[in-house]
Amino acid sequence: MDTPDYRRVPDHITVAVVGAGPAGLGVARVLRDLAIPDVWVLERGQVGESFRKWPSSTRLLTPSFPGNVFGMTDLNAISFDSSPGWSLKREHPDGPDYAKYLNMAADAFRLNVQCGLQVKSLETEADYMLLHTNHGEVRADFVIWACGQFAAPSDGGLIGGEHGMHYASVRRWEDLPGEDFCIIGGYESGIDAAIGLSNAGKRATVLDAGMPWKDNNKDPSRALSPFTHQRLSAALPRGNITLEDDADIVAISRDGEGFNVLACDGRSWRTPNAPILATGFGSGTAPVSEWFDYDEAGLPRLTTQDESTELPGLFLVGPEVSHNGYLFCFIYKFRQRFAVVARAIAGRLGADTSVLELYRNNNMYLDNLSCCEDDKCLC
Repeated sequence: MDTPDYRRVPDHITVAVVGAGPAGLGVARVLRDLAIPDVWVLERGQVGESFRKWPSSTRLLTPSFPGNVFGMTDLNAISFDSSPGWSLKREHPDGPDYAKYLNMAADAFRLNVQCGLQVKSLETEADYMLLHTNHGEVRADFVIWACGQFAAPSDGGLIGGEHGMHYASVRRWEDLPGEDFCIIGGYESGIDAAIGLSNAGKRATVLDAGMPWKDNNKDPSRALSPFTHQRLSAALPRGNITLEDDADIVAISRDGEGFNVLACDGRSWRTPNAPILATGFGSGTAPVSEWFDYDEAGLPRLTTQDESTELPGLFLVGPEVSHNGYLFCFIYKFRQRFAVVARAIAGRLGADTSVLELYRNNNMYLDNLSCCEDDKCLC
């Protein structure tokens, strides 16, 4: 699956799925079940490329458990008939392990995956889209953009952000030289960095404008996960993690002795080592940004079928899908939109879509967003 052979991809295909992560492979599986011909997943690296680059101590936040036989699909599965919990024997897989699951899934689903093929840009022709890649051009009737955000780290607009080290660039916290670090940002990646540094015997000061570690928001897209709270509670008694709230960081400066981290209220923190930026990620749609419109939060505007409002035939799947203020940023969320995209394409091709009822019966087909209510946790 990971061996490049650039002659495999035909010059003209029905659907080009760009990205071989959980979103790309998951939607390709639905298209396969609909018997859509000539569907190809195009991947610039290897299957699960971003997961392979996670920090070694990072784990999936949602637990994996093979409850599929009872109609409770594994939260980290990309299909209703697979389970990383079962295949990996892990409840919270790390990145490389999850990449193994994705590779096994691509093989089991018999998907056409081309690795080592990077899509650089997209043009429109009379009745198809033209993808410019590092190995020539590919024509497609439909394009599904499934690139994640991990490859687009953001410095959050900080002045002097180039002096920081982004969370995504770290492989092993224990390998970082130095003993004392400031972390800018206190959501999942920031707390994960603090725990990783703490486990390595280093000191970490987490700076955040709010208090994510005390936020009781019931939307898991906007609050720390129970898994992260559990890990943080276990690490705090060591005494080498400091949590600083109301620290709205605006700039980083460097001098001969180290780094200064400046907040908007004039407070500053001095650190001998490059601050770690847990400041989020940009959009994975950057190579095709001219074909999307974006809202005030920088998220692509989509139709009810997760299609670009600017270019018919260009769809989006994955963690940047958003509707009515609800962000589908976890696998168990965005996988429920695969069937919506697949149905739109199948309908235009005149294909039978009756198989999608199987997806609906397995909670893998969410086309009624009224179920996304703010408060469903009574205790």
